[in-house]
Amino acid sequence: MRSIFIFVAIAIFMYGCVSEDHFGKSNRSEIKTFVIPGQSGISVINNDSLTVVVTIPETMTDFMLVPSEIGLSNFASVMPEAGQVQDFSDPVEYFVTAEDGSVSVYEVSALRGGSQPQLDNSSFEDWYNETVSFSTVEQPGIDKASTIWGTANRGLALGGAPGNTSKQQKDNSNYAKMESVAAPALVRIAAATIFIGKFADGFPSVSDPRSNITLGTPFSARPLSFSFSYTYQPGPDNEDANGNPLSYGDQCDIYLFLENREGSEVKRVGTAWFRSGTSVLEWSREIVPIKYGPLDASDPWYTYAQPLEGEVWGNGSEAVTHITILATSSFEGDFFKGAIGSTLELDDIELVY
Repeated sequence: MRSIFIFVAIAIFMYGCVSEDHFGKSNRSEIKTFVIPGQSGISVINNDSLTVVVTIPETMTDFMLVPSEIGLSNFASVMPEAGQVQDFSDPVEYFVTAEDGSVSVYEVSALRGGSQPQLDNSSFEDWYNETVSFSTVEQPGIDKASTIWGTANRGLALGGAPGNTSKQQKDNSNYAKMESVAAPALVRIAAATIFIGKFADGFPSVSDPRSNITLGTPFSARPLSFSFSYTYQPGPDNEDANGNPLSYGDQCDIYLFLENREGSEVKRVGTAWFRSGTSVLEWSREIVPIKYGPLDASDPWYTYAQPLEGEVWGNGSEAVTHITILATSSFEGDFFKGAIGSTLELDDIELVY
């Protein structure tokens, strides 16, 4: 009787060990577990759609990650193996080979968890009319009190001219149009600008137009990039403040800053900058990566994306407290350089996590 019990126990044990192979070589090629050190929660594995989603902390911005564990069906193997570094900024394919040679290709994604906010009115659907002196100009937002967006229209209106940033429409949807125009007085050109922040109520400074702008709004997330739709047509004659021809053409600027303003100085935590003088007549989608920490000399924006006066570089790990986005039709408009007629159209700004 005891021998029969031992035989049954051994049979059950053997069946449990080879249940995937007892009719020949196993055809199972499933991922059972997938672990990246520091991940948030358990990986979500779907063996029907052949996908794995790993949630990593919101604070992580480096996607060069090393899976520490990849559990598989019995007798299966996987490439790349656990312990090999992979770039998870895009989904990574893992090839799981069953004992019988059949292969399942899994798509593994690492997604940052936590808050992923977008900016209010970032598609410029809402506009209101603002009366400045004896003029009325359009401004992005529901009203002056609640909007996070500003333009240079107020400065033009104070000079008796219409605004050069306006609401336009395509496919029953609104967008922002910016055009560099001849200035109404004192200076040659007024570049069109839309930005996150506030334009001062007083008359704009002729020598330093940026001094009339307070940039930024409170913000706490850490996006990886930002994207937008745009068209751009540089004006024909790029000139300096005195009307002398310049040796290069006009360009548009669209940039994003992430900042920490908790201390006595403003620290630049992240930077993304798009500058182009290429004529783009059809709507185009652009994605600009955000670089956290100081820029290197090899970074394409290094020469013109340095911190402004009163700012310093952060190391990139600081908490984000504010965000700024600015777009302008003439990249040297602050110095009253540019081409009259340069036109930038902008729509659908999105933060990418």
